[in-house]
This record gives sequence, C-alpha cells and structure tokens, in this order.
Amino acid sequence: MKLFHSIVLTLVSLVILTTSCNNRKTYADYLKDEKKAIDLLISKSNFEILREFPVDSVFGENEFYKDPNTGVYFNIIDLGDTTYRPQWREKIYIRFKGLHYFATDDTTRYSNYQSTFPEVLEYFGPVNSTTLSAYSSSTAGWAVPLSYVGHRGKVKLIVPFEMGSSYDQSSYQPTYYEQVEYRFENQW
Repeated sequence: MKLFHSIVLTLVSLVILTTSCNNRKTYADYLKDEKKAIDLLISKSNFEILREFPVDSVFGENEFYKDPNTGVYFNIIDLGDTTYRPQWREKIYIRFKGLHYFATDDTTRYSNYQSTFPEVLEYFGPVNSTTLSAYSSSTAGWAVPLSYVGHRGKVKLIVPFEMGSSYDQSSYQPTYYEQVEYRFENQW
C-alpha cells in the first residue's frame, strides 16, 4: 500500500512539474512578442521604415532606418555638429525624453532632462559584434546613431531589448525614445 501511494505521489508530482514547465516562455517566444510589438508601434505611429540610409542624412518626421547589424531603428532629428566625431573611449553624455515601454501596459513617458546627471556612455566605436560587449553596461542602442551624428545631435530610437539596458534585457522590454540628445565630453 505504501508503495502504491509513493508511485501515485511521484506521478502526480511529475505531472505538475511538466505542466508548470510548459507554461514558461522561451527566448524565441520573447523575440516573437517583441517583433509583434515593434510592428504594432510602427503601424500605429505611421512610421515608414527606409530600406536605405538617406544619402543626405535627412529624415522625414516619421521615417526610420533599421540598422541591419543591431535591429535598432533610428530617425535623425538634428545632426548636431558633425565636424567632430566621437573618439574611442570618449564619454558621451545622454539626455532623453519620451522613453516608453510600449510592449507593456505602462503608459508613463520617462525623461532624464530634469535629472542632475545625464546618462553616460563610453564610446567604443560603431556597434558591431566586436564592440557590442564593450557597451554591455549601458544601453548599446544609444551608440548605434553615433556613426551619423555629431555633438548635440538628436535622434528618435526604437531599441530591441537585446540592445537596451540591463533592465530592458532582463524584462524583455523593447523601448521607444521620442528624443535622445548626445553631448560629447571633449566639446564642452
């Protein structure tokens, strides 16, 4: 009788364990959810995704370019002072407004313009497979447009969670920034 109860208890435990494991999302599920959320944002906002980067670097208000290496979408609002490009390991000070976690029910728009201290990004060159790990302590998506803009440049960004902050990555949340402004350390 004890053996029968042990077998039944073991079987019930296995059933509970296997059904609870099946309810977890896989990484592939999170990527699918992200793609749907980004597509919905693009559709609802009437964004146009350009196949080629504009030769003159001038974007229409709702035109975005998707970086093929990172999946980050960006729109250049203002090129800034392009006579100076960021140097390796230079600090880039970042102010943003309109940060929105659009794949959630959170309707808050976050900003750091009123904060005493801006976010700081150390520049390690264009974001690619070689430099990606160097940007891991911050939002790597912020670095993507730096190949195109100068000091005081401004952009709009759609950042996949893989290219976002450690919070974005751990919560699988893509983000949209209505404006990100760059200030280069050596231009103050």
